[in-house]
Amino acid sequence: MNKYVSRIALTVFCMAATASLVAQSQKKEEAKTEDKSKMKPKVKPIPTYLGNSDLSSGMISKELFDSLLLQGVTSKDSAGRPYKVSNFLFTYGERNLYEDSIGNPMILVDYLSEFCNGDTLTTFLKKNVPERSKAGDTVIFDQISVVSPEGKGAAGKFMKFVLTK
Repeated sequence: MNKYVSRIALTVFCMAATASLVAQSQKKEEAKTEDKSKMKPKVKPIPTYLGNSDLSSGMISKELFDSLLLQGVTSKDSAGRPYKVSNFLFTYGERNLYEDSIGNPMILVDYLSEFCNGDTLTTFLKKNVPERSKAGDTVIFDQISVVSPEGKGAAGKFMKFVLTK
C-alpha cells in the first residue's frame, strides 16, 4: 500500500512540475513578442571619414594613412551636410614578431586604445602612431559621436583600416 501511495504522489508531483515549466515557457514567449513590438527602429549612423577624404574603411597605404590621420576624423550625411565630430575611441593593433620559449617565431598583435575628444588624435598619438605604423597593422575608429548643424547628437559610423605598403 505504501509503494502505491508513493507512486501516485510521485506521478502527481511530476505532472505539477511539467505544468509549471510549460506555463513559464509560454510566459517567456509572450514577453519576447511584446519586446519585439516595443523595439524602436534602428537609427542609421552618420558616415564618417578619415581626414578630408572619402575613405571610411578598407585597405590603405601607410603613407596615405599617416597624412590623413593628422587631419582627424570628419563626418557628413548623405546630403553632404557636415557634422562635427565630438569624440571617438581610437584603437591601434600593431602586428609584431615574437619568439616563444623555445625560439619559434610567432606573430602577435599589441593593442593600444585611447578615447579622443574632438575630431583629432591626442598629442601623444599624433607623434607616435605615424612613427610606429607599418603594413599589416589595423586601425579602428569606434564609438564616434557627431553633432548635426542643428546641434543634435548622433552616432558616427565605425571605421576600420588595414595598412598596406
